[in-house]
Amino acid sequence: MSNYRPLISVAMCTYNGAKFVTEQLESIQNQTLLPDELVVCDDGSTDNTVALVEQFGKNAPFPVRIFQNEHKLGVTKNFEKALTACQGDLLFLADQDDYWLPEKVAHLSKAFSENPSVNVVFSDALLVDEYTHSLQKHFWEVVRFGPHQQEQWKQGRSIEVLLVGNRVAGCTMAVRKSFVNAILPFPSDISEFLHDTWMAFVASLLNQIVFIPKVLIQYRQHCAQQVGTQQKSLQSVTLTSRFSRPHSAKLAPLQQQADELRKIYTHLSRVIPNSAPNFRILAEKLHFLETRAHLPDNRFRRIWPTLQQWRKGNYHRFADQDATTTGILLTALGDILE
Repeated sequence: MSNYRPLISVAMCTYNGAKFVTEQLESIQNQTLLPDELVVCDDGSTDNTVALVEQFGKNAPFPVRIFQNEHKLGVTKNFEKALTACQGDLLFLADQDDYWLPEKVAHLSKAFSENPSVNVVFSDALLVDEYTHSLQKHFWEVVRFGPHQQEQWKQGRSIEVLLVGNRVAGCTMAVRKSFVNAILPFPSDISEFLHDTWMAFVASLLNQIVFIPKVLIQYRQHCAQQVGTQQKSLQSVTLTSRFSRPHSAKLAPLQQQADELRKIYTHLSRVIPNSAPNFRILAEKLHFLETRAHLPDNRFRRIWPTLQQWRKGNYHRFADQDATTTGILLTALGDILE
């Protein structure tokens, strides 16, 4: 039996994070299973973030390598740079402002050793305020990754869950270096489709992603963070305006969704064979969105394409997970009448 232990790297991205970065660094230093290196990519901080990391590195129990970007890369490309610079076999993503529980590295590393075909592992997180006081809510609650979605995931249907919305936060994630190398470069031309979503999508299409139902980090929420869990404020549409607005106004958000999914599909085609079983689901969702996004102005001519999608079960299959049967029916009727 081999005693080989895969090398572990932590990839941290920083930007003006002096307020919290020391606490995060200490939590990494206090892991029961220490990493073999820490790689930090700073995206042009104007505070003393880099100096704090340098000071930490002088006494850290593992090598600390710091890269300072000459030009601002943004979140996705900065993480791509940090992950690429790592020399380990297993790469743990770290934000600058969270706090890792001591068993995080050990738990995720064990998941990889128990699942040799898995390339991505992620966990839940406890949401805390800037003082690490609990907000009494877990990350999975916010992104609606409940028991039903977790069961779908275990059944190999993770891509169906992700098509409703991303459930995987990069700060809870670890990946194999070989996987990262295979899916470079990370796309940066899709709004809100960040590095973690890209890796989760690819791994899901290949059925190479598992979760650990444990809270392994404190996910800090504060006004200065770059991503976080802030929810979008959606403007409701009144019944009157639904029937008085131009048909183009009804189609606009659907066209945007279809355009973004088309871009995602194109990027994924670069790294995943179209023959992959789950790729068909993505293609079907794209066709469904494009059908809805290009329904004709004439109401009578909308009936047949809508009925076709209904008969295929796509209104149910690709509905939001909280949609009721009545709500799904109203969505289809709205495509015909609005």
